[in-house]
Amino acid sequence: MATQATLEQWKELYDLAIEITKLKPWNAYWDMDLIAVETKKNEEPNFVSIMGKGGTCTGISVYRGMEGYSDFCQISNDDYNVPATFVMSDQNCITCYWGNRDEVDDDMYSIIKKLGLRFRGNGNWIYFKTFEKKSFPSLPNYGEVKMLIETYKGLIETLKHEEYQESIFDKGDIIYTQKDEDNHWFSYTVPRPMEPERYNTILVNDSNLIDYFKNMDDSDLELAIDMDYMMVPTNDKGFERPINPLAYIVFDLRNDQILHFDLIHPDQEDYEVIMNNFLGAIEHFGKPKHVYARNPYILNWLDFICEKLEIPLVEDDLEEIDDIFNMLKHMDME
Repeated sequence: MATQATLEQWKELYDLAIEITKLKPWNAYWDMDLIAVETKKNEEPNFVSIMGKGGTCTGISVYRGMEGYSDFCQISNDDYNVPATFVMSDQNCITCYWGNRDEVDDDMYSIIKKLGLRFRGNGNWIYFKTFEKKSFPSLPNYGEVKMLIETYKGLIETLKHEEYQESIFDKGDIIYTQKDEDNHWFSYTVPRPMEPERYNTILVNDSNLIDYFKNMDDSDLELAIDMDYMMVPTNDKGFERPINPLAYIVFDLRNDQILHFDLIHPDQEDYEVIMNNFLGAIEHFGKPKHVYARNPYILNWLDFICEKLEIPLVEDDLEEIDDIFNMLKHMDME
Protein backbone atom coordinates (compact mmCIF):
# COMPACT_ATOMS: atom_id res chain seq x y z
CA MET A 1 0.00 0.00 0.00
CA ALA A 2 1.48 3.33 -1.05
CA THR A 3 1.93 6.13 1.48
CA GLN A 4 -0.86 8.68 1.31
CA ALA A 5 -0.10 12.38 0.98
CA THR A 6 -0.32 14.47 4.13
CA LEU A 7 -2.88 17.24 4.58
CA GLU A 8 -0.01 19.75 4.52
CA GLN A 9 1.03 18.44 1.10
CA TRP A 10 -2.52 18.70 -0.19
CA LYS A 11 -2.74 22.28 1.07
CA GLU A 12 0.45 23.22 -0.77
CA LEU A 13 -0.78 21.52 -3.93
CA TYR A 14 -4.17 23.21 -3.79
CA ASP A 15 -2.53 26.60 -3.15
CA LEU A 16 -0.52 26.11 -6.35
CA ALA A 17 -3.59 24.94 -8.30
CA ILE A 18 -5.52 28.02 -7.15
CA GLU A 19 -2.62 30.19 -8.30
CA ILE A 20 -2.79 28.46 -11.71
CA THR A 21 -6.54 29.18 -11.76
CA LYS A 22 -5.80 32.90 -11.54
CA LEU A 23 -3.35 32.66 -14.46
CA LYS A 24 -5.92 30.86 -16.68
CA PRO A 25 -3.30 29.29 -18.99
CA TRP A 26 -6.04 27.44 -20.95
CA ASN A 27 -7.00 30.78 -22.49
CA ALA A 28 -3.69 30.74 -24.38
CA TYR A 29 -2.27 27.25 -24.53
CA TRP A 30 -3.62 24.37 -26.60
CA ASP A 31 -3.37 20.86 -25.20
CA MET A 32 -0.62 20.02 -27.72
CA ASP A 33 1.56 22.93 -26.53
CA LEU A 34 3.86 21.08 -24.17
CA ILE A 35 5.86 22.52 -21.30
CA ALA A 36 8.59 20.19 -19.98
CA VAL A 37 9.51 20.78 -16.33
CA GLU A 38 12.75 19.31 -14.99
CA THR A 39 12.25 19.02 -11.23
CA LYS A 40 15.60 17.31 -10.54
CA LYS A 41 18.86 18.07 -12.30
CA ASN A 42 19.77 15.66 -15.09
CA GLU A 43 16.57 13.64 -14.67
CA GLU A 44 13.88 13.26 -17.31
CA PRO A 45 11.38 16.12 -17.24
CA ASN A 46 7.66 15.92 -16.65
CA PHE A 47 5.59 16.94 -19.66
CA VAL A 48 2.67 19.27 -18.99
CA SER A 49 -0.39 19.48 -21.24
CA ILE A 50 -2.91 22.27 -20.59
CA MET A 51 -6.49 21.47 -21.63
CA GLY A 52 -9.54 23.65 -22.06
CA LYS A 53 -8.93 26.07 -24.90
CA GLY A 54 -10.77 23.84 -27.33
CA GLY A 55 -13.93 24.10 -25.26
CA THR A 56 -13.66 20.62 -23.76
CA CYS A 57 -12.82 19.85 -20.14
CA THR A 58 -10.42 22.18 -18.36
CA GLY A 59 -7.41 20.54 -16.78
CA ILE A 60 -3.67 20.08 -16.59
CA SER A 61 -2.15 16.66 -17.21
CA VAL A 62 1.39 15.80 -16.12
CA TYR A 63 3.17 12.93 -17.90
CA ARG A 64 6.27 11.64 -16.10
CA GLY A 65 9.46 11.28 -18.09
CA MET A 66 9.85 9.88 -21.58
CA GLU A 67 7.53 6.97 -20.82
CA GLY A 68 4.81 9.48 -20.00
CA TYR A 69 5.69 11.45 -23.12
CA SER A 70 5.18 8.27 -25.14
CA ASP A 71 1.70 7.93 -23.63
CA PHE A 72 0.93 11.54 -24.54
CA CYS A 73 2.06 10.98 -28.13
CA GLN A 74 -0.09 7.89 -28.40
CA ILE A 75 -3.35 9.49 -27.25
CA SER A 76 -2.65 12.56 -29.39
CA ASN A 77 -2.25 10.52 -32.56
CA ASP A 78 -5.17 11.06 -34.96
CA ASP A 79 -4.72 7.49 -36.21
CA TYR A 80 -5.12 6.02 -32.72
CA ASN A 81 -8.36 4.22 -33.54
CA VAL A 82 -9.43 2.74 -30.21
CA PRO A 83 -12.38 3.35 -27.85
CA ALA A 84 -12.25 6.44 -25.63
CA THR A 85 -12.23 4.19 -22.57
CA PHE A 86 -9.03 2.54 -23.80
CA VAL A 87 -7.44 5.93 -24.55
CA MET A 88 -8.16 7.24 -21.06
CA SER A 89 -7.20 4.07 -19.21
CA ASP A 90 -4.07 2.95 -21.07
CA GLN A 91 -1.88 5.84 -20.00
CA ASN A 92 0.14 6.96 -17.00
CA CYS A 93 -0.49 10.56 -16.03
CA ILE A 94 -1.82 12.71 -13.21
CA THR A 95 -4.49 15.26 -14.07
CA CYS A 96 -5.87 18.26 -12.22
CA TYR A 97 -9.41 19.06 -13.34
CA TRP A 98 -11.48 22.18 -13.00
CA GLY A 99 -14.89 20.50 -13.06
CA ASN A 100 -18.22 20.05 -11.30
CA ARG A 101 -19.13 18.88 -7.80
CA ASP A 102 -20.63 15.61 -9.04
CA GLU A 103 -17.26 14.67 -10.59
CA VAL A 104 -15.47 14.79 -7.22
CA ASP A 105 -15.31 11.41 -5.47
CA ASP A 106 -15.68 10.95 -1.72
CA ASP A 107 -11.94 10.69 -0.97
CA MET A 108 -11.19 13.90 -2.81
CA TYR A 109 -14.16 15.72 -1.29
CA SER A 110 -13.00 14.72 2.20
CA ILE A 111 -9.62 16.38 1.58
CA ILE A 112 -11.26 19.52 0.17
CA LYS A 113 -13.49 19.70 3.25
CA LYS A 114 -10.59 19.21 5.69
CA LEU A 115 -8.70 22.03 3.96
CA GLY A 116 -11.69 24.32 4.38
CA LEU A 117 -11.83 25.05 0.66
CA ARG A 118 -15.00 26.27 -0.99
CA PHE A 119 -15.71 25.95 -4.69
CA ARG A 120 -18.90 27.24 -6.21
CA GLY A 121 -20.45 26.60 -9.61
CA ASN A 122 -19.74 24.27 -12.49
CA GLY A 123 -16.22 24.26 -13.81
CA ASN A 124 -14.73 25.59 -10.56
CA TRP A 125 -14.20 22.44 -8.50
CA ILE A 126 -10.50 21.54 -8.44
CA TYR A 127 -9.75 17.84 -8.08
CA PHE A 128 -6.98 15.40 -8.97
CA LYS A 129 -6.86 11.93 -10.49
CA THR A 130 -4.02 9.52 -11.16
CA PHE A 131 -4.36 7.47 -14.34
CA GLU A 132 -2.32 4.29 -14.32
CA LYS A 133 -2.52 1.47 -16.83
CA LYS A 134 -4.82 -1.35 -15.68
CA SER A 135 -5.84 0.66 -12.61
CA PHE A 136 -9.03 2.59 -11.99
CA PRO A 137 -8.50 6.39 -11.84
CA SER A 138 -7.87 7.27 -8.20
CA LEU A 139 -6.41 9.71 -5.69
CA PRO A 140 -2.71 10.61 -6.14
CA ASN A 141 -0.43 9.16 -3.45
CA TYR A 142 2.38 10.78 -1.44
CA GLY A 143 5.05 10.56 -4.14
CA GLU A 144 2.69 11.73 -6.87
CA VAL A 145 1.51 14.76 -4.90
CA LYS A 146 5.14 15.63 -4.12
CA MET A 147 5.99 15.40 -7.83
CA LEU A 148 3.01 17.59 -8.78
CA ILE A 149 4.02 20.27 -6.27
CA GLU A 150 7.51 20.59 -7.76
CA THR A 151 6.20 20.44 -11.33
CA TYR A 152 3.56 23.12 -10.66
CA LYS A 153 6.18 25.42 -9.15
CA GLY A 154 8.17 25.35 -12.38
CA LEU A 155 5.00 25.59 -14.47
CA ILE A 156 3.78 28.67 -12.60
CA GLU A 157 7.11 30.46 -13.06
CA THR A 158 6.94 29.69 -16.77
CA LEU A 159 3.37 30.95 -17.07
CA LYS A 160 4.23 34.14 -15.20
CA HIS A 161 7.39 35.05 -17.06
CA GLU A 162 7.07 33.53 -20.52
CA GLU A 163 4.62 35.25 -22.83
CA TYR A 164 2.70 32.72 -24.89
CA GLN A 165 4.00 32.49 -28.46
CA GLU A 166 2.09 30.20 -30.76
CA SER A 167 4.97 30.25 -33.23
CA ILE A 168 7.13 28.26 -30.78
CA PHE A 169 4.81 25.29 -30.96
CA ASP A 170 3.90 25.73 -34.63
CA LYS A 171 7.49 25.05 -35.63
CA GLY A 172 7.66 21.90 -33.52
CA ASP A 173 9.33 23.20 -30.37
CA ILE A 174 8.32 22.98 -26.72
CA ILE A 175 9.16 25.07 -23.65
CA TYR A 176 11.73 23.53 -21.30
CA THR A 177 11.85 24.72 -17.67
CA GLN A 178 14.53 23.91 -15.11
CA LYS A 179 16.44 25.42 -12.18
CA ASP A 180 19.80 27.18 -12.39
CA GLU A 181 22.65 26.79 -9.89
CA ASP A 182 20.98 29.31 -7.57
CA ASN A 183 17.75 27.30 -7.59
CA HIS A 184 15.91 29.83 -9.75
CA TRP A 185 13.58 28.66 -12.50
CA PHE A 186 14.34 29.60 -16.09
CA SER A 187 12.86 28.55 -19.42
CA TYR A 188 13.96 28.14 -23.04
CA THR A 189 12.73 26.42 -26.17
CA VAL A 190 13.92 23.06 -27.43
CA PRO A 191 12.80 20.82 -30.32
CA ARG A 192 9.97 18.52 -29.41
CA PRO A 193 11.40 15.05 -28.69
CA MET A 194 11.00 12.34 -31.26
CA GLU A 195 8.11 10.03 -30.52
CA PRO A 196 9.54 6.91 -28.83
CA GLU A 197 9.09 3.51 -30.43
CA ARG A 198 6.08 1.98 -28.72
CA TYR A 199 4.78 -1.13 -30.44
CA ASN A 200 6.55 -4.45 -30.67
CA THR A 201 6.08 -7.20 -33.21
CA ILE A 202 6.21 -10.69 -31.71
CA LEU A 203 8.72 -12.79 -33.61
CA VAL A 204 7.97 -16.52 -33.54
CA ASN A 205 11.21 -18.38 -34.17
CA ASP A 206 9.85 -21.90 -33.70
CA SER A 207 9.59 -23.19 -37.29
CA ASN A 208 7.80 -26.33 -36.13
CA LEU A 209 5.11 -24.25 -34.45
CA ILE A 210 4.66 -22.13 -37.56
CA ASP A 211 4.43 -25.21 -39.77
CA TYR A 212 1.91 -26.78 -37.41
CA PHE A 213 -0.49 -23.84 -37.63
CA LYS A 214 0.23 -23.19 -41.30
CA ASN A 215 -0.99 -26.68 -42.12
CA MET A 216 -4.29 -26.21 -40.31
CA ASP A 217 -7.41 -26.42 -42.45
CA ASP A 218 -8.75 -23.17 -43.86
CA SER A 219 -12.08 -21.89 -42.56
CA ASP A 220 -14.61 -19.21 -43.47
CA LEU A 221 -13.98 -17.47 -40.16
CA GLU A 222 -13.72 -13.68 -40.25
CA LEU A 223 -11.84 -13.25 -36.98
CA ALA A 224 -11.84 -9.99 -35.02
CA ILE A 225 -9.68 -9.43 -31.92
CA ASP A 226 -9.90 -6.41 -29.66
CA MET A 227 -9.23 -5.11 -26.13
CA ASP A 228 -10.92 -2.52 -23.94
CA TYR A 229 -11.13 -1.51 -20.30
CA MET A 230 -14.33 -2.37 -18.43
CA MET A 231 -14.30 0.81 -16.28
CA VAL A 232 -15.42 -1.04 -13.14
CA PRO A 233 -13.16 -0.67 -10.06
CA THR A 234 -12.12 -4.08 -8.73
CA ASN A 235 -10.23 -4.41 -5.45
CA ASP A 236 -7.31 -6.81 -5.20
CA LYS A 237 -5.13 -7.01 -2.08
CA GLY A 238 -2.00 -7.33 -4.17
CA PHE A 239 -2.39 -3.93 -5.80
CA GLU A 240 -2.22 -0.40 -4.46
CA ARG A 241 -5.15 0.84 -6.52
CA PRO A 242 -8.42 -0.76 -7.63
CA ILE A 243 -7.93 -2.69 -10.85
CA ASN A 244 -9.59 -1.43 -14.02
CA PRO A 245 -10.14 -4.80 -15.73
CA LEU A 246 -8.70 -5.03 -19.26
CA ALA A 247 -10.87 -7.36 -21.32
CA TYR A 248 -10.21 -9.00 -24.66
CA ILE A 249 -12.62 -10.50 -27.14
CA VAL A 250 -12.26 -12.96 -30.00
CA PHE A 251 -15.23 -12.54 -32.31
CA ASP A 252 -16.54 -14.10 -35.52
CA LEU A 253 -17.77 -11.21 -37.69
CA ARG A 254 -19.38 -13.59 -40.18
CA ASN A 255 -21.76 -15.15 -37.65
CA ASP A 256 -21.83 -12.31 -35.07
CA GLN A 257 -20.61 -14.76 -32.47
CA ILE A 258 -18.34 -14.30 -29.45
CA LEU A 259 -15.75 -17.08 -29.60
CA HIS A 260 -13.94 -16.07 -26.44
CA PHE A 261 -14.13 -13.27 -23.89
CA ASP A 262 -12.07 -12.90 -20.74
CA LEU A 263 -10.11 -10.48 -18.56
CA ILE A 264 -6.36 -9.96 -18.62
CA HIS A 265 -5.01 -9.93 -15.08
CA PRO A 266 -2.49 -7.14 -14.34
CA ASP A 267 0.16 -9.79 -13.70
CA GLN A 268 -0.32 -11.26 -17.17
CA GLU A 269 1.46 -10.05 -20.29
CA ASP A 270 -1.12 -8.67 -22.73
CA TYR A 271 0.70 -9.90 -25.83
CA GLU A 272 0.94 -13.47 -24.52
CA VAL A 273 -2.78 -13.61 -23.82
CA ILE A 274 -3.67 -12.24 -27.26
CA MET A 275 -1.23 -14.51 -29.09
CA ASN A 276 -2.30 -17.64 -27.20
CA ASN A 277 -5.98 -16.97 -27.88
CA PHE A 278 -5.31 -16.21 -31.54
CA LEU A 279 -3.48 -19.51 -32.00
CA GLY A 280 -6.11 -21.28 -29.90
CA ALA A 281 -8.85 -20.03 -32.22
CA ILE A 282 -6.94 -21.36 -35.23
CA GLU A 283 -6.44 -24.71 -33.55
CA HIS A 284 -10.13 -24.96 -32.70
CA PHE A 285 -11.79 -23.45 -35.77
CA GLY A 286 -9.14 -23.53 -38.49
CA LYS A 287 -7.26 -20.72 -40.19
CA PRO A 288 -9.51 -17.65 -40.67
CA LYS A 289 -9.99 -15.97 -44.02
CA HIS A 290 -9.04 -12.63 -42.46
CA VAL A 291 -8.03 -11.26 -39.07
CA TYR A 292 -9.40 -7.83 -38.14
CA ALA A 293 -8.06 -5.50 -35.46
CA ARG A 294 -7.95 -1.78 -34.73
CA ASN A 295 -5.79 -1.62 -31.64
CA PRO A 296 -2.20 -0.85 -32.72
CA TYR A 297 -0.81 -3.18 -30.06
CA ILE A 298 -2.75 -6.14 -31.46
CA LEU A 299 -1.94 -5.20 -35.06
CA ASN A 300 1.77 -5.20 -34.27
CA TRP A 301 1.71 -8.30 -32.08
CA LEU A 302 0.03 -10.36 -34.81
CA ASP A 303 1.79 -8.90 -37.84
CA PHE A 304 4.63 -11.43 -38.01
CA ILE A 305 2.60 -14.56 -37.31
CA CYS A 306 -0.17 -13.60 -39.74
CA GLU A 307 2.39 -13.06 -42.46
CA LYS A 308 3.98 -16.45 -41.77
CA LEU A 309 0.59 -18.19 -41.75
CA GLU A 310 -0.48 -16.29 -44.89
CA ILE A 311 -3.54 -14.84 -43.17
CA PRO A 312 -4.45 -11.27 -44.22
CA LEU A 313 -4.35 -8.92 -41.22
CA VAL A 314 -6.79 -6.05 -41.76
CA GLU A 315 -7.00 -2.79 -39.83
CA ASP A 316 -10.69 -2.07 -39.29
CA ASP A 317 -12.87 0.26 -37.19
CA LEU A 318 -14.67 -2.74 -35.66
CA GLU A 319 -17.80 -0.78 -34.80
CA GLU A 320 -19.56 -4.08 -34.12
CA ILE A 321 -17.18 -4.70 -31.23
CA ASP A 322 -18.10 -1.37 -29.61
CA ASP A 323 -21.70 -2.51 -29.22
CA ILE A 324 -20.59 -5.80 -27.66
CA PHE A 325 -18.20 -4.17 -25.20
CA ASN A 326 -20.87 -1.65 -24.20
CA MET A 327 -23.33 -4.48 -23.60
CA LEU A 328 -20.82 -6.42 -21.51
CA LYS A 329 -19.89 -3.34 -19.47
CA HIS A 330 -23.56 -2.68 -18.79
CA MET A 331 -24.08 -6.30 -17.70
CA ASP A 332 -21.06 -6.10 -15.41
CA MET A 333 -22.30 -2.89 -13.80
CA GLU A 334 -25.65 -4.54 -13.06
